[in-house]
Amino acid sequence: MADPDLPPVPTDSELHRWTSEGVGQVRPDRDVVVFRSPEEEYVLSVERDGPISGYLIELYATADKRRLARTVVDDRALALELAVQLAAAVDELQALPESPDRRAVAASRDTSRSRIETPDEWDDDDDWDDALKDAYEKAEIPRSKGTLTTKTIDGRDYYYLQWREGEKVKSQYVGPVSPA
Repeated sequence: MADPDLPPVPTDSELHRWTSEGVGQVRPDRDVVVFRSPEEEYVLSVERDGPISGYLIELYATADKRRLARTVVDDRALALELAVQLAAAVDELQALPESPDRRAVAASRDTSRSRIETPDEWDDDDDWDDALKDAYEKAEIPRSKGTLTTKTIDGRDYYYLQWREGEKVKSQYVGPVSPA
């Protein structure tokens, strides 16, 4: 099962296991593909266009209807890549505490590199761009890879780049959510 607008799901991925052992549904009337984990603990949807321009990717835990992740991207290959990463990281995402003050950060990709918009709390675009550039260099990953996440440590929120290398989820510090 695959949406005609998404690339094929990689056969060595957790998402492929979901498509072969779980429940999948394509809703062409809404341009949505829905994946359910084999145990039906999680639901992942990829919606094209709709109220946004691009792809809306959402992951939910079915037991408590808690949204574990939501992001918007403007590239179909990146949409599938993120869906694959989210399916692989469901246990780690489920373990994160709910944070009502967690803010979404928009991410998009053009043909040359990924662009993560400057968060509202950062007054200077150049400072944010420098912090993000340093994080990508330290992580030694391309700009098209990695998702921006927030982590709370000792009551303060920090931005981290997160990506998958094989079975491991890696992180690289970017900076505080609210710089001093």
